[in-house]
Amino acid sequence: MPEVVRTWPSDHHPLSDTQAREAISYMIGNYRRNTKGCIYHLCLAVCCEDDPHIIMGWCGLDGRRNPEEPEIFILLDEPYRGKGYGTLCVKELLRIAVEDYMLSGVHGGCAKENIASARAMEKGGMVQYGMEENGDPLFRYPPKGC
Repeated sequence: MPEVVRTWPSDHHPLSDTQAREAISYMIGNYRRNTKGCIYHLCLAVCCEDDPHIIMGWCGLDGRRNPEEPEIFILLDEPYRGKGYGTLCVKELLRIAVEDYMLSGVHGGCAKENIASARAMEKGGMVQYGMEENGDPLFRYPPKGC
C-alpha cells in the first residue's frame, strides 16, 4: 500500500490510504473486464527485481479505444529511466498480449522528443509505421503483414 500511495498516479500528487485502496480496486475491476482477444485495461506495477516491494513505475495495455489492439503505456519514475526497464516492459507486455490474451496487435506512440520511449518500443519488438500530424511516431506489433 505505501508504494501505491507513493507512486500512483504518474503525477505523484499525494494519495491517502483510502485513495490508494480505490485505485487498486479500480485496477482490479478493469482487470476483470479483460478476456481472451479483448483488453479493456491492464495496469501493472513495475517492480525492482532486487526488492519487489519497490514500485519503479507503471505499465500496461489500454484497450478502451480498441480492445482487440490496445495501446501500450509505460510510466517509469525518473531514477529508473534510461536503464533498459522500458524495453523490458515492452517485451513483457507484448508477450502478455500475444500469449495470455491472444491479441492480434498492440499499438504505441510517444512524443517525438521522447527518443528513449521510441527506442524502447523498437528494441522491445515494435515497428514504427507512421506519424501523427504533429510528428509524434506511431508503433505497432506485429508489423503489418505478419
